[in-house]
Amino acid sequence: MSAGPASAGPAPAGPAPAEPAAAESAPAGPAAVDPPPTGRAPADPPPTPPPPTESAPPKAAPATAPGADPDTAHRAAPTTAPGAAPGTGPAAAPDTAPGTAPTPAPAVPHAPLLRPTLFALVPAAIRAVRGELRHESPITRHAIRVTAVAAAGYLLGHLLPLGHGYWAPMASVMVMRPDFSQTYSRAVARFGGTLVGVALATGLVQLAHPGTGLSAALAVLCAGMMYLLMRTGQVAAQACVAAYVVFLLGMGGQQWTQTVPERVVLTLLGGVLAMIAYALYPAWETPRLRTRLADWLIADGRYAAAVVDRYAHPAGKACPDVREALLAARDARVAWQEAVDRAKNEPVRHRGLSRAAAADAEETLAQLGRVAMLMEAHLPERGDTPVPAAARLAEALRKSTEQGAKALRERRVPKWEAVRAALDEWDGEGVPDRVVRRGAGLLLETLDELSDALDTSPPPMLVDGTSTKRPDDDGPRNPEGPAAR
Repeated sequence: MSAGPASAGPAPAGPAPAEPAAAESAPAGPAAVDPPPTGRAPADPPPTPPPPTESAPPKAAPATAPGADPDTAHRAAPTTAPGAAPGTGPAAAPDTAPGTAPTPAPAVPHAPLLRPTLFALVPAAIRAVRGELRHESPITRHAIRVTAVAAAGYLLGHLLPLGHGYWAPMASVMVMRPDFSQTYSRAVARFGGTLVGVALATGLVQLAHPGTGLSAALAVLCAGMMYLLMRTGQVAAQACVAAYVVFLLGMGGQQWTQTVPERVVLTLLGGVLAMIAYALYPAWETPRLRTRLADWLIADGRYAAAVVDRYAHPAGKACPDVREALLAARDARVAWQEAVDRAKNEPVRHRGLSRAAAADAEETLAQLGRVAMLMEAHLPERGDTPVPAAARLAEALRKSTEQGAKALRERRVPKWEAVRAALDEWDGEGVPDRVVRRGAGLLLETLDELSDALDTSPPPMLVDGTSTKRPDDDGPRNPEGPAAR
């Protein structure tokens, strides 16, 4: 872009206006500056640059006016924005380029997680002990059983005309566990392994008549085999232990005729004492399945309520209350599954909760947790539009699951009228509203399926002998109902 020719008189103080033709033909670039007042016009105007071709990039407009010193003009020329009037000074640089997103702020590093010290774990240990100091606790019952059986076994072992009386309480303590199935299986396996071990060791002693050195070598071999076969089961490990005891006592001069009967009788006594203690003071899991299921329902309900409440109070993805509720729900699910596994091998009948009902209820509560996790994945960011109706729904979920857990413990079918009423009174709009409303419908549908799984009463019969069925037993649910919104 070039400036027009100067007049013969003194040049004006301001810059000369640029020619329109040159301004239209020159590409965007730094604006030209006016020539210094020299008192005469330049000899010839500069030639117009050729138009850009495909092979060569376009040339920039001349940065100086004709007749001006390029070096001086380069140092003195101010930078102006394209389209701005020349001589107005440098233009302010924008924060970001047009069409580009602003650079995000660097993330603040989180503090590293530190392992708690021994003294920091003392309050947690005290809380755990206090939580188990109750009559219904399986751990408390197990502690009472072990204490009573160990004292009784030690007393009986010393009263009997046998040596090594401590073998009886030791066998009892080694086989006793908080649940019946493990106690029974370990007692039978320990006694069977003892019989196998003393039989093999007695036969070897009768055939080889080993001396002290050979007995020591056989004892070491049996001890090594015990450690190798420890994870294969109680039978193999106890067989090696029984043979080890026979060889070890043989090194001290005791005959197998004395060692074998003592080992067998005292091991049998310890196992019998353990089984009697469990029969007199049991801790069956089968009658407590409803309580375990109710605890899981409360934990899942609190987790779902915490997630839904975050749609009413957006706080982003980092929500400590949601995280704590999720961990509590996982712990409750693990406790339920362990209780079901222990109840399968108990010699008691179910009390109001069959295996089929337990399996169906477990599936529905797992589905409830999955729906809540799906809603957690779409939590609104901080500053998004809140959904006020979500707060009412969260409170309804929390109260309904607590009331449903109480009904479950009392062998009643839980109802979810509060959740259904909160969905019927729903008001809101926007993307977060649609997400939480759809998720709430899935939550209500899952809770209804839980009630169906726990309702084991037979349906009423019609006059013709056929059973009544609800409209939503077959086919999809009503698309106009609250569960499908």
